[in-house]
Amino acid sequence: MNAAVKAGPTTVHRTLSRRSLLRMAGLAGAAALMPLTGCASGASRQDGVTTLRFMQNKPEVVDYFNQVIKDFEALNPDIRVIQDFNEGNFVPGLVRNDPPDVVTRGFAQATGDFVRRGIFADLADLPEASTVDPKIQELVNSWGQYNGHETNALPFSLAAAGVIYNRDIFDAKGVAVPATWDEFVAACETFKAAGITPIYGTFKDPWTLAQGMFDYVSGGSLDTAEFFTRINAKGADISAGAAESFTSNFRAALPKMLQLTSFSQNGASSKNYADGNAAFAKGQAAMYLQGPWALSQLVTANKDIRVGTFPLPVTNNPADTKARVNVDMALSITRNTPNMAAARRFVGYLLEPAVVNTYNEKNAAFSPLKNAPPVTNPQISGLDESVRNARYYQGAATYFPPSVPLHNYIQSFVYSKNGDQFLAALDDEWRRVAERTAV
Repeated sequence: MNAAVKAGPTTVHRTLSRRSLLRMAGLAGAAALMPLTGCASGASRQDGVTTLRFMQNKPEVVDYFNQVIKDFEALNPDIRVIQDFNEGNFVPGLVRNDPPDVVTRGFAQATGDFVRRGIFADLADLPEASTVDPKIQELVNSWGQYNGHETNALPFSLAAAGVIYNRDIFDAKGVAVPATWDEFVAACETFKAAGITPIYGTFKDPWTLAQGMFDYVSGGSLDTAEFFTRINAKGADISAGAAESFTSNFRAALPKMLQLTSFSQNGASSKNYADGNAAFAKGQAAMYLQGPWALSQLVTANKDIRVGTFPLPVTNNPADTKARVNVDMALSITRNTPNMAAARRFVGYLLEPAVVNTYNEKNAAFSPLKNAPPVTNPQISGLDESVRNARYYQGAATYFPPSVPLHNYIQSFVYSKNGDQFLAALDDEWRRVAERTAV
């Protein structure tokens, strides 16, 4: 189905049928429950003013976008923007044939499914698309493109994660930021000998093990994007000895994952994310395997804490060291919006440097624009070189569909230390998913 026809410099969009949109969203079964005509968003023009619904996925930045919307409306009096920060409304909106006009979403497996099913419009010809760093755009495109070539989302914010460290503790013990795995282990041993917990563990919340040690060690020691490309191409034909299996590719990472857990405090299995933030803010550990989302929590708990972040070195070659990243926010326009021109104008405004750079500066993140200024925030500046040189990876955990209880498997591995069982479970789960989704 050709959803858009190029016509010179403009794009004429054919409205997708209700049933087609639902089918692409994997919701076709719901189509029989409602009429196929009409569109609530279509009644969004009154007195020459077009109303856009902007759904963004981070409730904590509502105030920022309220100001952005106010500034945009002042420059564009013919457009009104309503902000919706409940991402849970997205799929129900598709079912009701009343999706938002403009959407921001974090990019991983689930959002990639929407892209591949054609829910979002092609933004390749939007002028602001050319201002995006192509390496960061590729992070978005790697999850899939409708028709294999469209640009269905433009990155707005890149989150980079690594090892958060207490600068005062490092300084007091004369420990430099490690550049190799051996230096990292030596730093941990130094802290341990001084009676300081090297790494604060929060094993009770298994997602912290996934985004931390699992993603960091696997991403720092193998090409995760290349691996998942291969295993997806392999389909259901996965065995423990196959070159594309988890057993063959992730086994070398397991000892280092366990070594990281050995540097955690006693009782880590009973501590959750909130416990970790509170304890680390009090100086109860030298390091913390968390992302930038924890930084505001640490400062709230202790306004005087001095922290930095560095990418975990997993090998003894500093050139191999990479940061874990994810496209925390990317901008899309729903393909069948009747307000396409207004939506494109709003997305273009959101990607103006004054908007996108300011947002990322305020939220300890990295701008996706080609000419973004250097990051000066000392909490994350240690990751700036990695991001600028594209020495990064998207975490292995983000490639798993929600139906796979990966976090629980990782937690069980940490407790049992049974690597064979852990890897076999991942191979089995991946095989089952591939069998279910095979055409």
